[in-house]
Amino acid sequence: MQKPKFDLNEFKSREFELLLGMTAVTVIEALVYGWIEVLLYSSDNPVLYNTWLLGHYTTYHIALATLVIAMMFGVGFVAYILYSPARLWRFFLLALGNFGLWLMLEDEFTFIFSGSRHTLTDWTNWLIGAISLFGSYVPIWYILMTVAVFVVWYLGLSIPSN
Repeated sequence: MQKPKFDLNEFKSREFELLLGMTAVTVIEALVYGWIEVLLYSSDNPVLYNTWLLGHYTTYHIALATLVIAMMFGVGFVAYILYSPARLWRFFLLALGNFGLWLMLEDEFTFIFSGSRHTLTDWTNWLIGAISLFGSYVPIWYILMTVAVFVVWYLGLSIPSN
């Protein structure tokens, strides 16, 4: 198996420009999703509180997440088909990295728009907890996800061009 190589010229490549475009869409989607989530939770619609999936997720979670996944992977997939049909793994790894980025940013924008600070007992800390950093709690999965996103992007950009 050929070892992936990373060339600094990749920062000048069309694939890197595609990554920047996909990342911009990812950040916008996360910001909008967090904003909508706070507004919907402050509404009086009882459907929003019907947690039918895993005891936590409601219909609007599923609908908006489906929309985001379709846009994130769909827009990237169309670009892949039009631009780079020989490099499916490159597209997939770049989109997967952006999906991880979206998960983290959407979660954080929810806290920002609601004006809440992270606590040790937040739902975002249920699985693996949080660490105290400069007087604030940071979910451990944010740190792990940040590393994972950069690793997946690196692998995607390292796939040989031919």
